[in-house]
Amino acid sequence: MTAAASYEALFGGHLKGLLQWPQFEALWAALRAAPEGWFVRDFKAGGVPRATMPAEDFLRFLDEAEAFLRKRHREEYCGFLYLDDAESPTFIKVFDPRKMGSACGCGGEVKPRWTISRMQPELPEDFAPAEEGGQRAAGGWLTRLLRR
Repeated sequence: MTAAASYEALFGGHLKGLLQWPQFEALWAALRAAPEGWFVRDFKAGGVPRATMPAEDFLRFLDEAEAFLRKRHREEYCGFLYLDDAESPTFIKVFDPRKMGSACGCGGEVKPRWTISRMQPELPEDFAPAEEGGQRAAGGWLTRLLRR
């Protein structure tokens, strides 16, 4: 991903998954080492952050998020975190390990629990275009394919 990529493009784009806990730990250590300038969007709380999270609050968020993820996912593998660049991330999607949906996407759209990004989220909506009658687009790839 280029440095000029938007939040929307990264949110809907191709990201790399972290599959092992040591990869997660290395990422979290890198985030802790540079805690300034991060936007954290909490999809459970709703809303869009208008400012970066203060460094002290970001460090507390990382601790709380790690405790939450380790409690919810006691497996030896990760698989719930995706990012644009493992060496120098600017966009990270973190899913609730117990709410990732089905592998085939038949259960509808699954939103991340959090996004952590260097760019401000652009839209309060989740980038899904409205369908006729004002209904939001929903469903996984199979649902969308069957609509065609």
